Amino acid sequence: MIKDRIAAAAFETLRTEGFAGASSRAIARRGGFNQALVFYHYGSLEALLLAALQRSSEERLARYRERIEDIADLPELLAVLAELHAEDEESGHMRVVSQLVAGSLNRPELGRGVLAVMGPWVELAREALERVLPREVPAADLAYAIVVFYFGINLISHLDPDDRRPDALLERARELAPLLEALSASAGSPGRPSTSRGPASAT
Repeated sequence: MIKDRIAAAAFETLRTEGFAGASSRAIARRGGFNQALVFYHYGSLEALLLAALQRSSEERLARYRERIEDIADLPELLAVLAELHAEDEESGHMRVVSQLVAGSLNRPELGRGVLAVMGPWVELAREALERVLPREVPAADLAYAIVVFYFGINLISHLDPDDRRPDALLERARELAPLLEALSASAGSPGRPSTSRGPASAT
């Protein structure tokens, strides 16, 4: 489908040339189609760039849900998240995210679009946290904080690709996870029950 082909070309252009190089002409050249098709199918360059981000985000979200939906303890969750983070980097997803976050600073409409893409990630984080943390922990607020931190640390890491501190932070979190879990158990605070609903209550 031509729209998917255009979005894929936009993603690759963002990944390899950054926001500044992701012009409609560069995207059309990479995809091998007429530049006018960008505006015919998407209306504007910004709409196309957001579509490219949305496409990648949905693919990565599906992958995250597949890997973490049955995890119910914090150490395992953090171990899997470290693996998924490596996949994000290899796929180019986090570079595209970082480029659009940076490019949206002076473009309110683009910024709102990037924030909208973050919404499902916050919900996914909340669901995962409710399975592995004590009931007393405000999962919704913590989920938002984690997603903001994750986006932010990846933005910083792309300013200095040789900086290994983001990876070190993830590793340190994995090391501390058993301690946090033990503290929760000693305090008599069991993890939250699963929030999934059976067929009878599904909407």
